Amino acid sequence: MSNHASKIVALFGFSLLLFVPTLSAQHEGHGMASDTELSVMTMPANNEVLLISPEAISLHFQSAVRLVKLVVKDPSQGKDGLDIGFRYTGEISTEFKQSLPLLAKADYYRVEWAAFDRQQKLIKGVFFFAFGPDAHPPSYYLEQMQHPRHIMSPDYRLL
Repeated sequence: MSNHASKIVALFGFSLLLFVPTLSAQHEGHGMASDTELSVMTMPANNEVLLISPEAISLHFQSAVRLVKLVVKDPSQGKDGLDIGFRYTGEISTEFKQSLPLLAKADYYRVEWAAFDRQQKLIKGVFFFAFGPDAHPPSYYLEQMQHPRHIMSPDYRLL
């Protein structure tokens, strides 16, 4: 392979790393904080808009974990998760796939997961997705919730 061709291949490989959807989950909770991060790739990717309801959710961890929680929520329906059939098995793996029932149309869905790493530290993560031909990325709704319009109320003490 010529020097020019090898540079193109290297540049292409580097560009793939930039665009692969990854999430970094840090250890959370009391007594579980750590400086280490765990790279997680999800399918659907965080903030992804799909054409149709996904048939499954996949999580790929950089190192083996025990997945203890996988919950899909429609935030407009309250705090309870949907019954997706996830049951804790104690399996230690780098890849997990959970089939989904046909999801109803919603602005977006929130997926919460939790796992124990090899050191038995709890790692938590969350990602969002939406689907449908007229769907907006979940960040569209999340930004609106995080930045409410300011309401000025008069300060009658000044009168």
